[in-house]
Amino acid sequence: MRSREELEAERDFLLQSLDDLELEHESGGIDDESYQSLHDDYTARAATAIRALRDGVDARPAPARRPPAKRRAAVIAGIVVFALVAGVLLASAAGIRLPGQTTTGNAQSGSGESTKAALKKRITSLQDQVNANPNDYDLRLDLADAYAQNADLLTAIEQWDEAVTIDPNRPEGHAQLGRALFLVSEQVADKTQQAQLVAQARAAVDKAIEVGPNYADSYFFRGVMLAALNQPAASQSDLQTYLVKAPDGVWHDMAVSALAQVTAALGSTSTTVPASP
Repeated sequence: MRSREELEAERDFLLQSLDDLELEHESGGIDDESYQSLHDDYTARAATAIRALRDGVDARPAPARRPPAKRRAAVIAGIVVFALVAGVLLASAAGIRLPGQTTTGNAQSGSGESTKAALKKRITSLQDQVNANPNDYDLRLDLADAYAQNADLLTAIEQWDEAVTIDPNRPEGHAQLGRALFLVSEQVADKTQQAQLVAQARAAVDKAIEVGPNYADSYFFRGVMLAALNQPAASQSDLQTYLVKAPDGVWHDMAVSALAQVTAALGSTSTTVPASP
């Protein structure tokens, strides 16, 4: 059961989101289908929070258990090592190229040996700090990011796993874990393992949105995943939500491009981008 403070915060956020959504719809910044989908979702979640505050019973279904880090690592361990820069997310099925990829789809290299040395020094420093403070959520995120920049995605995933174990009620670790697992799934030839990783990636990002509905990046990550999985309508909704929540976000330009592509895939003539709140 979430604390009363958490429930009140979620209720207030969802009610405010409904007001913001109404304004966006009235201004033409979001299409009717996306508006209805988001409105229904926000309304249902707000009602659940309100009932929980009233009755003292959290009616949300229990989240599915994630496979342990060691088991997930065993699936990934046989993957050929490939270059990764933090922030890259493959979405080849939708033809979307994200920051960190060149025009051939490869991750960009560092700017020289000095950069590599500085990164290794940063990893060593962060690892020492994590060893001294193993339950520090933010240190785990920083260390995961550093390992990802160093093309060690498996170790980065282990650190994101540790982060969500330390604090499962913060969204950043779930979102980054989901993004990394989806990236890994693109490198797996075995269809069964690929499907498992995609399912785990989707569950992680869904969890990020559940525990942190105001963490806008999760919607962008999921929107790109859904585009890559050939689900343009759902992708369109998530990308529009991202642009509503983060009109000046770091992923803004890529979200606009992705939104135009999935909207075109839906056969729509409209590629309207949500206006800033």
